[in-house]
Amino acid sequence: MMNWARNARSLLSQIATRCYDRGHAVSRLLMEDLGLIPAESAALRRRQYTTPPRPRRRLVLRWYHEPRKVAAATAITLSATVMAACSHYDREIVPCTYRSHLVVYSHQEERDLSDSALAEYKAELVQKNMLVVDPLDPRSVRVRLILDRIVHAAHRGLGIYDSSDAPMIRVTHKSRRKKYWGGKAPPPHTAHLRGINWEVILVRDRNVNAGITPNGKILVNTGLLDRYKTDGEIAAVLARQVAHVIARTCGDIKYRNRLQIEADYIGILLLGAAGFHPQWALVFYQKLGKDSLFCISHPRPEKRVQLLSEANTINQALELYREVTAMDKVTDRYFR
Repeated sequence: MMNWARNARSLLSQIATRCYDRGHAVSRLLMEDLGLIPAESAALRRRQYTTPPRPRRRLVLRWYHEPRKVAAATAITLSATVMAACSHYDREIVPCTYRSHLVVYSHQEERDLSDSALAEYKAELVQKNMLVVDPLDPRSVRVRLILDRIVHAAHRGLGIYDSSDAPMIRVTHKSRRKKYWGGKAPPPHTAHLRGINWEVILVRDRNVNAGITPNGKILVNTGLLDRYKTDGEIAAVLARQVAHVIARTCGDIKYRNRLQIEADYIGILLLGAAGFHPQWALVFYQKLGKDSLFCISHPRPEKRVQLLSEANTINQALELYREVTAMDKVTDRYFR
């Protein structure tokens, strides 16, 4: 009997020891209460069962602790976001400049917005007691005839009538083809010019100003005709307005000054293609410095004259001018 008790006590002691080795503090305390193993002092128990403090880790710098890497990661994230957003828009090539740009609106959306904006503008004219000049008025007829020449030059110069005869594309392509692989520039986008009903709306207003909507409605104040009296100066104004429609400035996602300079360039080419000497554009911009309404949201006139006077630009416009005037002479001589 005594041997059995000793064996049982030994077995229980082994079990308690294993529990202790495995860190089961509850089992050890239970064994102590039963008297199976000797009790330990509180200080010893505190030292044995208290978790030792963790060693202090060495500070390791991560990538997000460095401002440069954080800025780079932010830029990459924003670029990806912009690319994802831009994928929903149409990418088109601007005629003459061959600039690739993103367009927000479709052709129909652009024209619908233009119609609503024009209706609101006419309502404002009625409230301000500003009248629209009769379309049969000599001043309206004069502006309309100049616009017809410019629109015809745009259609012919950009290949709307015949893609094989597009002098504006041909002249500008020669200077741009070196920038593209194999010398072939991408075809420019001109489909939005088809079906536009061009119209001149002459408003009795002393302010020297003009504007255009994407659906081809050109708004001209009578003050502009009082300030610029020659057909060449008026043609320079109208050609630049038509250039905005060609480049689809309204739906573009770019900086404003760049779009204005692009319209100046296309406008002077269009002026020469319509049979007006390109010098008239320089005359117009030299006088423009005194007209504040034209200079509020546009580059400085001195800068615009400098850019348009560059050899490449003025030579392209002169080439178009000489070509169309030579054709007019032949037409007048043999087909009048």
